[in-house]
Amino acid sequence: RLKPIQTLEGHGDRVWNVAWSPSGQHLASCGGDKTVRIWQRENSNGPWECTAILEDTHTRTVRACAWDPSGKRLATASFDGTTAIWQVDGDEWECISTVEGHENEVKSVAWSPSGSMLATCGRDKTVWIWESLPE
Repeated sequence: RLKPIQTLEGHGDRVWNVAWSPSGQHLASCGGDKTVRIWQRENSNGPWECTAILEDTHTRTVRACAWDPSGKRLATASFDGTTAIWQVDGDEWECISTVEGHENEVKSVAWSPSGSMLATCGRDKTVWIWESLPE
């Protein structure tokens, strides 16, 4: 049985996807307002609060988001045809890469269990597999 404990508000348009970080300490949400929000709470009984807004990278709806296994990177898929890779350092988020390849809307994104590959799929009826190269 499930019971609601909190409603998270803040997006300016419909919310399309949510994803828990591997540790369960963060929740990412993304939506039609072209943003991704990172939520966390200070302690296990406290309220969930938005601690970061990832914006100014996608130009259309952010349709999906997925954490890598380390919980330090977040991939976001957008209707603008791009996939962005965000990295966190402490409390600061930075878009470290944007990849293009799909002809149009990217619908979903998923990391491999090792975090070395990323899969994206789109409206163009294709699945792309990307390799994460060391910096």
